[in-house]
Amino acid sequence: MLISIGGSILNIQSVNSFLSKKAESLKSIKANVTVDGRGLIPRFFYRGQSNDFKSSNNVASIFRQKELSGYTHEYSFTNEYMRRYANDFNNLENNFSRLSYMQHFGLPTRLLDVTTNALVALYFACQSHLDSERHETDGIVTMFFSNKTQNIDDFTYYSSRSDTVEVLSTLALMDEEKKKSIYRKISSFNKNIDDLLKEDENHLYQSWYMDLVKQFPEGYYEQLSEENQKVYDSLNDFYKEINQSYEMQCLYHDIKRDTGYFADLINFRTLLHPFFVEPSINNERLRAQSGFFLFEPYDGTSCSLENIHDDIDNKVSLYNGHNEPIRLVIPGEKKQQILNELNQSLEINQATLFPDKENVASYIKNNF
Repeated sequence: MLISIGGSILNIQSVNSFLSKKAESLKSIKANVTVDGRGLIPRFFYRGQSNDFKSSNNVASIFRQKELSGYTHEYSFTNEYMRRYANDFNNLENNFSRLSYMQHFGLPTRLLDVTTNALVALYFACQSHLDSERHETDGIVTMFFSNKTQNIDDFTYYSSRSDTVEVLSTLALMDEEKKKSIYRKISSFNKNIDDLLKEDENHLYQSWYMDLVKQFPEGYYEQLSEENQKVYDSLNDFYKEINQSYEMQCLYHDIKRDTGYFADLINFRTLLHPFFVEPSINNERLRAQSGFFLFEPYDGTSCSLENIHDDIDNKVSLYNGHNEPIRLVIPGEKKQQILNELNQSLEINQATLFPDKENVASYIKNNF
């Protein structure tokens, strides 16, 4: 399989070929590789898939489940799993850790596994996947980049202890009716702000929010023009409408039950886009796989797989000089050869990436 990146034709034939083409791809990206507004250096991430799943590529597993009467299965899955293993969850530090714990054991969640190690992604892309005619399919590696735009309103890289991560992880664990209502309210709030500010490019909103959270000296409002004071007052009204709603108060209650303290202040403009989370390394598999997560904060009942796929591509996938998402394609006939190279030369194999007793035993049985 041949792919075009940056105007050239690339053929992935081996591990060295993969590394060479990856490096070549990085030179062609259209992104500003600098620190973001918080001083964090952007990072590259990779995901390997054994097949090209088209519209569901890079879509978290919970959104790939069949809908249940207008709801997702998220609450029924997570609530039942936590009920059965309550003692395990009591020892975890926050709601994001609970989500990642369930992801680790295979429960469908809104987290997507990614890695900072391109060779780990290559390993997963080379796993066997047969088509309807029993032919081995091509694998793909997708390349991601955090904070492509460097804008304060759409940071796409957080630690697991971030307030934004806590808000959205807690929302993910709420019952479906409240969750749907909150997503609708956030979408409505953002539309109202868009309609109000139009050509302002969000500058007045950012200043208003900084004033709301006491990051500006007193007197900011008095310095505004009469027209901007009216906009400021409208922003206050929109914010109170959503922030004081019953469903939002339920969300704050659940957050405080998890964290102990949390101010009733959320920047709703920064929530509804995908972002990468740096997890606590609380299991050997995460460490071995250089694992991170892509958090997908979508309303599963109103967003199609295509919508989610396209939004992820637009917000975090790397693009080449032709403004196309970069995909490194591994031909099906080369998969086993590359797996052998990874194993023999780099010790990347089932035992090293899944260092539990069952997987190590399986590796030994098949290779010794």
